[in-house]
Amino acid sequence: MKRPIIIVDPLSSGVELAPAFKARGIPSIAVIFKPFDRIGFGTKVRKSDFIKIIPEQPDLENILRKYNPLAIIPGTESGVSLAENLSNNLTPEFSNDPNKTINRLHKAHMQKALKEAGLPVIKTLNTSFERDVEYWLKENDLLSTPLILKPPISAGSDKVFHISKGKDWKRAFHRILSEPSKITGKKSKTVVIQEQAIGTEYAVGTVSANGKHYLTHLIKYNKISSGDRKTVFDHVEFVPFEEGIHNDLFKYVQRSLDALGVRWGAAHNEVMLTAKGPLLIETGARLLGGPTVSFTREATGSSQADKLVEAYIDGDVQTKKYLFKKTVVPVFLKSPSVGTVSNAEVFQQISSLSTLYEKHIWFKNGDRVSQTVDYLTSLGIVALSGKRDSIFLDYKKIRDMEKSLKIS
Repeated sequence: MKRPIIIVDPLSSGVELAPAFKARGIPSIAVIFKPFDRIGFGTKVRKSDFIKIIPEQPDLENILRKYNPLAIIPGTESGVSLAENLSNNLTPEFSNDPNKTINRLHKAHMQKALKEAGLPVIKTLNTSFERDVEYWLKENDLLSTPLILKPPISAGSDKVFHISKGKDWKRAFHRILSEPSKITGKKSKTVVIQEQAIGTEYAVGTVSANGKHYLTHLIKYNKISSGDRKTVFDHVEFVPFEEGIHNDLFKYVQRSLDALGVRWGAAHNEVMLTAKGPLLIETGARLLGGPTVSFTREATGSSQADKLVEAYIDGDVQTKKYLFKKTVVPVFLKSPSVGTVSNAEVFQQISSLSTLYEKHIWFKNGDRVSQTVDYLTSLGIVALSGKRDSIFLDYKKIRDMEKSLKIS
């Protein structure tokens, strides 16, 4: 048997990894955590994709050692830390810099690492004390500046709060400390406070091979507000790479990945392109979550999963230049309130849209849903593909359907 790939927590977009390796003849082993209830794409491990499924347990490293793995990679955000630890000890030739692990996980350490590398950064504080925040705001002349508060380790915009200039930040501060993460179920011990970076936000997808970083997708975000959170995804758009706009953006991402010690594998980089240039919001050393592997293949002909397979099997990606085939716009379905859905059939008309590529709807009649405040509370994603004008005509039709949704 060929040496297997170990995939830690193969959920969300990570469900696409084992099939991608299998297509090249490489078997996969899953390391799984205790199940954690959530809705969305890839919420269950696809057992048939793996030759072995091993729960997280004591002495896991020695259990996996006997399989002589080719590489160990995370399937989703919750698997990043364990995958890195296992990789450092079992497959060091395919590991990221072990001395910078905390910089790839912790959003305040991330900014510090970039600053030490001479890169522009967002002003950032990490603390569990109100008095530290008050002093920091005054010392940095940020008392009348819009702020962002977030947990130091999180994903999916979970508990990210946008505070308008001069408004109270303390309520958000204490919510972050007191409410468990939707991803891990654990409470944050500190809060990251930052000045708001204003501009156009991008998801810059990359795959790294031996320290070389390649662009896999470029996505422009379009978010709207829900209360004090500008974290509701309305739609996103896969866009072509334009030298005049995106050249500095990608160079900045490449330097950021160097500063964070990323050598191998996928990375999800969120960057704000401001009037003064790009600023990294955060990097996750894993695939972009959700059904984005398929969306990226439609937009570019490849994906992070495909290029990641090439990196580990061939030692480098095969097509180094970023190719763009067509516009793809994933539209996020939203709930305006908490309640029970009674007419999910209003979305049946989606199947007749001329630009429909894929639909992923995570609810049915009788389901109780949350108010949509971030990615994790979206009701589904409908991906549209083709001519941009036609796409946005269909986008409007989806929003008209959504207005008829009854939640009570």
